[in-house]
Amino acid sequence: MSEQAGAPAAARLPPQHAAQGFDENPLGVLQEGHRQHGPVFRMMVDGAETVLVGTWAGLGELFAAERGQLEVLNTPLVHDLFGSALFNLAGDSHAEARRRLRPALSGRELPGYVPSLLEVMGPVAALWEQRGVGDLYTAVRALTGALSARVLLGIAPGETDATVFAADFERFVAATSVPPGWRRFTTSRYWVGRAARRRLHTLFGRRAHASAAGPHTGSALTALVAAFDAPERAGRLPDHLLALLIAARETTASLITWCLVELAGNRRHAVLAAAEAHAAMASPELLTRRDALPVLRAVLTETQRLHSPNLLSMREAVCSVELGGFRIPAGARVAYSPSAGHFDPEVFPQPHAFRPGRYLAQQERSARLRAFGGGAHACLGRPLAELMTLAVMASVLHRGLPRLLGSPPDQIRYRPAKAPLAPVALVFDSQEIAS
Repeated sequence: MSEQAGAPAAARLPPQHAAQGFDENPLGVLQEGHRQHGPVFRMMVDGAETVLVGTWAGLGELFAAERGQLEVLNTPLVHDLFGSALFNLAGDSHAEARRRLRPALSGRELPGYVPSLLEVMGPVAALWEQRGVGDLYTAVRALTGALSARVLLGIAPGETDATVFAADFERFVAATSVPPGWRRFTTSRYWVGRAARRRLHTLFGRRAHASAAGPHTGSALTALVAAFDAPERAGRLPDHLLALLIAARETTASLITWCLVELAGNRRHAVLAAAEAHAAMASPELLTRRDALPVLRAVLTETQRLHSPNLLSMREAVCSVELGGFRIPAGARVAYSPSAGHFDPEVFPQPHAFRPGRYLAQQERSARLRAFGGGAHACLGRPLAELMTLAVMASVLHRGLPRLLGSPPDQIRYRPAKAPLAPVALVFDSQEIAS
């Protein structure tokens, strides 16, 4: 017997799992790894050995141990492009940035964003009702780009800045997918993205300066500018804005896409949700009331569970840490998968079935989902992303019930955000709303 095998569990490294098939079926490989080895195992991910943490118990242990022991692990590319954004900060700087960002993204500020969201969403919902949607994810991604620009920067559709922002932001986002190592310097998209970043910083600065003279109604920008009046310890506001904008667009686009796909395949839930959508359009303040719109919120929560936008979130152990009874050495790459916890049958019976009703009787469980992470690095944008998703669902269901033109998507990409690989066509049957 080897020294490793004979050692106590807490002194051993986690068991090794084969990564074969991960690129084609990453979620299946992760689930099989946890079935064989339990909450913690090791596997090659993106060419580097990584400790994978999953199952409901495993995620809870990771988030409890995270503070001071695990930090977000980002590539040199992400550090280049996002600078001192929240997810590139550590220790006291990270905590200070969270403290400054949180008030503008949650709580009492959210009701003030509802008119802005509906202002952007109204014409889009009307167009979708009239023409349908030929490529749902692409259409939703454009929509969440416009919604996040309106709420975070105060840029309304039709403004000159809307066109300028959309073009440069697309160039910046394209740069995030270049090779993350030294090869990024040989890729033209990287340098185009860096130039776009500089222009976006200039645009942010101009709009921030204008907000001092006249606050942007229905936008978080004024509050964010005030929060970062002395940014030495907490990063630069333009970098934080880039991170918020890309998360609001990409993560929320994935969430909205799968909400509509599931509603299109579950007509009974769609009819019940549509009744609440009519109420929300008559009284938009319901969108920010936690005790209102239970069916719409249950659909949103179950979609988060079944279709977590992020397959893996990466961490680095800054000191030796114990997880699942195993020793994780300092410097190790650690990744957790929300879906690997959300599909735990001991917590969620029939885990692969779309069952919003599981939350109607137990609303408190929704707060425990991990689609937006947890612990010291939980996503601050969750309340805003959920509000954006509810506003979109309410706006479109008010006009019609979604119906797929074809089969549900069976080819899926999981990174950088979960999305259908092929276009998903959707129409809205308005006549059924009245039935």
